[in-house]
Amino acid sequence: MPGTITVASIAALAALSTYIIPPIRHELKVIGVGRPAITSTIANAADYVKIEDTTHCEDLHYYAPANLLFTACEDRHTRFSWFPPLGSFEPPTDGTQGSIHVVDPKTMKSIRLSFIDFDKTFVTHGIDVIADPSAKNTVYIFAVNHQPNPEFVASRREHIQKSNSRIELFRHVIGTSTAKHIRTISHPRIETPNDIHAISPTEFYVTNDHFYREGLMRELEGVAPVKWSNTQLVSITDLYATSPSEGLGVQTALTGIKNNNGLGHVHESEEVTVVSAERGILYRAFPHAENKTLEVRESIHLDSTLDNPTWYHDPWATDSDDKSGYILAGLARGLDLASNIKTPNAKDPVYVWLVQPDPSHTLSKGQQEGNWQKKLVFQDDGGKVRTASAAVVIGIDPGLEGGKKRGWLFVTGFMSENMVATKIDL
Repeated sequence: MPGTITVASIAALAALSTYIIPPIRHELKVIGVGRPAITSTIANAADYVKIEDTTHCEDLHYYAPANLLFTACEDRHTRFSWFPPLGSFEPPTDGTQGSIHVVDPKTMKSIRLSFIDFDKTFVTHGIDVIADPSAKNTVYIFAVNHQPNPEFVASRREHIQKSNSRIELFRHVIGTSTAKHIRTISHPRIETPNDIHAISPTEFYVTNDHFYREGLMRELEGVAPVKWSNTQLVSITDLYATSPSEGLGVQTALTGIKNNNGLGHVHESEEVTVVSAERGILYRAFPHAENKTLEVRESIHLDSTLDNPTWYHDPWATDSDDKSGYILAGLARGLDLASNIKTPNAKDPVYVWLVQPDPSHTLSKGQQEGNWQKKLVFQDDGGKVRTASAAVVIGIDPGLEGGKKRGWLFVTGFMSENMVATKIDL
């Protein structure tokens, strides 16, 4: 999710835009300056479903082998008081615990998983899901946890680091209602974790979306053209270590991106999709064979903030008709977020984009900017879904839609009361 941008910051950017600096003008457009009121594209009630029991679910992943969606939810309104990524530092006093949910796209029902061997505070954010190669119908779930620092909770002294953010690793057998906690992963280089891209059950990338956690320097980081955030590559050498900091190897995999945020996979590709949330840019990065550090080979600019990217793989694709592409959710008016982060009944309007390869070009690693079709496939005024931070498309058999390529679009938000699903044209 994007960082907050203050009114003073917006005024400064607007003043600079007077001098017709294209990057500044683009960033003002991204955060919604001058954007007209947003109306919802949901018009047909028959093609719209509100998914119950999905409060404040920030990330969303489709696990195709089981035709299931996975998400992590906060469940209650603690997000408005304690959420370090948005600068909210009033820690929960009741040991609040978020949850992991499985959503069945056939029934449109959410199933909340019960934890085994895990009873700690769990403040959810980005996740990833990957198959367990040693067991059938089993997955590992990596989940960011913004746990408060117990020393800060006890003393409330401002100079103390307030959050002890870390990664939790769970194992889930498809079809059961439980997730077993395997271990916690904590390291000095995992400072402001946002999202995860799993390579295997023992190796993953994680973004640190900011260098500073709070204060004036954090605000400066939000508006200045600085690229202090980074992506780390974490190797787990001991899957069952009892100490969060043991059995780990960590190296920097990517730098040079402002507010690197969500991470995504692309079907049958080694690509690691990285998003700059505040700048509305999707980066296509690829790992070096020798050390798995990442190299950016292309960037794609959108006209809103962006968050967790996903990829739609068209199962009915032909050489002349392939609807595969990136699905990107974001804020239509990111400039309002700073004033709304502590307001449960506020509305933060949303956009969802479908970015597809231009059919007149061949998709390749070296593809140049401009060979993409960017379609705004969904928008809402914040009444049905607020602060869209992830979206997934599950295709519908064209035979059921009169030959048209359509899909169910699932959209969730880090401050939304619920996830929604709606049919869209692809």
